[in-house]
Amino acid sequence: MQRWSQQDYVTMPWKNGGGTTTELAVFPSGASFEHFVWRLSCAEVRVAGPFSAFPRIDRSLAVLSGAGLILHTDESQQSISSTPFAQSVRLEQRSLPYRFMGELPIFAELLEPASPVIDLNLMTRRDVCQHHMQRLESGSHFIDASDAQQLLLYCTMGNAIVQGQENLQAGDLLMLDEEQPATGIRVHIDAGELALLFCMRISFLNHELSATKGAHGNSR
Repeated sequence: MQRWSQQDYVTMPWKNGGGTTTELAVFPSGASFEHFVWRLSCAEVRVAGPFSAFPRIDRSLAVLSGAGLILHTDESQQSISSTPFAQSVRLEQRSLPYRFMGELPIFAELLEPASPVIDLNLMTRRDVCQHHMQRLESGSHFIDASDAQQLLLYCTMGNAIVQGQENLQAGDLLMLDEEQPATGIRVHIDAGELALLFCMRISFLNHELSATKGAHGNSR
């Protein structure tokens, strides 16, 4: 188990130079844009502009604050599910995480120009692993990630108790690893009133890779 909090995060320019992003965690630890297996970050979007292109990367995006975004792209492009990607996708704080391919030429527009957006962005390298991001609100949750080798829990609001002992506050990130090969990860989460978390499952095509490289954090 590894844990990160606000003082561990690193802010850097976007790949295309159009803004900044705060890196929450990257695997392997210290990997660059060209060499990461997965990367979790938050970005502040203050003006409309294009997304950086990330060939061979799958992405999931969720809006954490602000009115929201409209993502525009070409109708001819394809989504991960091999169905036509909608010409425009509207994402708000209540929206489910949106998954798309990093190759897509996307232009992001603010729903309200005076309302900057902070988003959560998970990227995984398609030929190495797959991911699934889900939104968790207040209440008791049991996650049965039978096909995952790593599981990330990011608390964006309120607090949550994980496995009856680990207390997550807003801004905290926790990573759990599969303890034995092919056993998956199972976790119980008690999310407090008004809490909001994002649970992200990472499944490696080569299961041994998750055990040979680490994401830097505070081990428990």
